[in-house]
Amino acid sequence: MPTWEALLEVGASTGSFNAIAFDGTPISFGFSSIEGTPGWVVVVGVPQAILDARWQNPLIAFGFGVLVAVLVAIILSFFMARRITRPIEAMVERSEAIASDAKGALPPAPDTIVGELETLYQAQQNSHTRLAQRADELALSSKRYYAIARVGAMVTWRADRHGNVLEMEGWNEFTGQSTQAALGRGWVERVHPEDLPNLTQTLETAARAGIATATAEVRVRTDLYDWVWVNFRGAMITDAEGMPAEWIGTLENIDDRKRLQLRISHMAYHDALTGLPNRIRLAEHFEELWQPDNAGQSCALLYIDLDMFKQANDTYGHATGDALLREVAVRLQKVLRQNDVAARLGGDEFAVVLVALENVDYSTTVASRIVKALSVPFEIDGHSVQIGASVGVAPFLAGGVSIERLQFEADSALYRAKSEGRNRWSFTSTSQDAQQRA
Repeated sequence: MPTWEALLEVGASTGSFNAIAFDGTPISFGFSSIEGTPGWVVVVGVPQAILDARWQNPLIAFGFGVLVAVLVAIILSFFMARRITRPIEAMVERSEAIASDAKGALPPAPDTIVGELETLYQAQQNSHTRLAQRADELALSSKRYYAIARVGAMVTWRADRHGNVLEMEGWNEFTGQSTQAALGRGWVERVHPEDLPNLTQTLETAARAGIATATAEVRVRTDLYDWVWVNFRGAMITDAEGMPAEWIGTLENIDDRKRLQLRISHMAYHDALTGLPNRIRLAEHFEELWQPDNAGQSCALLYIDLDMFKQANDTYGHATGDALLREVAVRLQKVLRQNDVAARLGGDEFAVVLVALENVDYSTTVASRIVKALSVPFEIDGHSVQIGASVGVAPFLAGGVSIERLQFEADSALYRAKSEGRNRWSFTSTSQDAQQRA
């Protein structure tokens, strides 16, 4: 009779063997492996004395006992296989249902005598419930975004790692352009030319530096409202190795907020009556000129005071006076180049900053043009209003003198022009001395 260890070595699935109990009693065993459950074996043992007492012939007794043990083992193994494999098969079916994101309840779990399987059943049910809840939340979130996109308030997009758009939801509703035309780089053609460099730089910087998010405020052309401000936002999605895989993001309509912001900013830095830059913006302009990149640049500051404006304002009324100031602003801008700046300091006082002068004589040429332009009568509300202008000219090199000193010299030159008879321009005394020495 083989031993249990010998049977294990040959991998027998059924058979019999003898063994001695702890008390020295010989016992005959029959065994059978449970099908589909590796490592599970049903073993039945019968004391040898019982077999010997029932059968006089030891050989017949042993053979019958072995046969009984094997039959019992086979029957029990079949029963145990059904009690163990059925719950495991059910568990596999339930796992496949969870993995396939199947809706509804999971397949029923049969009763089992193994407590660990009951615990696994409950863990499966809890996981299924949590995944279903998260799927519902995600679906609801997606519906919200799609609803916003459909009304044209937001565009959602997905692009490859190079920035080529693959999907765009809500683009047609927002701009009037077909979604197909916006794919790839098509949507970029709708970005305002002035904003495109900023958007391009933002994306390139994010990609080069590995920044996970990118944002920029740009104008997008629509068929209905022409240019509309949007907030471009993108987030980088990385692969398992942490490398950029794709981009996802939104284009949010911020036109009302952005225009209000720009209007408030314009009011803070511009004169409400004429639309010209005010003292605050003029001071910022000087700070920009005083940056190292502009050091040594030949410039000039002109202070302008309107002659006889008070008389015109008193004669024709404040409404005509306000209209007169607006017309003065228009004429000043017509005299200047694109890079020059005209500002209203307050009342009937204005200032002009000339930049990048090839020679100082150009500043006197502009001063003469201003005097001439403002001496021509203004036709306002049926009245021919005659005024004039006195101009003080203070040439300077950017960064070469303090702003306070420069303003003092321009004001002194203006005072000299008024003292000499008005409706004329005058240099600062330091500028005149410098010219005479030259």
